[in-house]
Amino acid sequence: METFGRGCLYCIFGVIVLLFFAFITQSTIHIPWFIFIPLVFLAFWAASKNNKDH
Repeated sequence: METFGRGCLYCIFGVIVLLFFAFITQSTIHIPWFIFIPLVFLAFWAASKNNKDH
């Protein structure tokens, strides 16, 4: 369960960074699904790797 929570936290942090970047540049950001889905898997993979180290 820790991995799921940490993975969600990483995804939320990434969305906040993108929203901040869009706000600063006053533009919209479009991320295609074939880029977004691997990024979500990458976030959960990083969370699982971080969890195994502890």
